[in-house]
Amino acid sequence: MKPSVEIYYSRVCGLCTKAIDYFHKRGVSFTAYAIEYDADADAFVDSEYTQAMYRRCGGPVEFVPQIFFGERHMGGWRKLEPLIESGEIDALLSEGG
Repeated sequence: MKPSVEIYYSRVCGLCTKAIDYFHKRGVSFTAYAIEYDADADAFVDSEYTQAMYRRCGGPVEFVPQIFFGERHMGGWRKLEPLIESGEIDALLSEGG
């Protein structure tokens, strides 16, 4: 069974857009959760999705995207990009990956 892909992202995050665009181009189905960012407070706005992201990440995080392949946590584009470049992403997205 292919793992579900979930992305916690912010609309003001360029790397989030890059990750979402990558999955769209690959034809990968995913669920995206918008996390609002308050620039004045330099913090994520407390919301149901923000709290869910923190729970899944094991506590507060300072950046998005936070990406999950099933239960496997991928902490951001900078962790994802090397997997894309090496081709390891294919194993994550395939059955039994």
